[in-house]
Amino acid sequence: MYQKKWDELLDKIEKLFGFVDHMIEEFPERSMTLETAIFDGASGRMKLERTVKPLLLEKKVSYSHREGSESEVEYIYSEDETVDIVKFFKWDRLRHEWKQFEMDELGR
Repeated sequence: MYQKKWDELLDKIEKLFGFVDHMIEEFPERSMTLETAIFDGASGRMKLERTVKPLLLEKKVSYSHREGSESEVEYIYSEDETVDIVKFFKWDRLRHEWKQFEMDELGR
């Protein structure tokens, strides 16, 4: 999801329901940003989570055939391309935990 679309979605949610909580967390060691918006919607408490991180280009596994040696994994990330992951959750009052919804379940 592009930044403009995400901002439009958050604006719409804020106008309709208001936010219970809205936070942005930066993880510089992983070059990752996690943005969370919690709101009370028509179906109860809901949470949207957006993770933005660099695109994984390659995963290199190095290992030796010697007995007792360990393998090493090297991840190569893009410097200019990112991946956006958006997740939608609904609060389960009985279990007191967030339940993730898949996008195709939203219309049901």
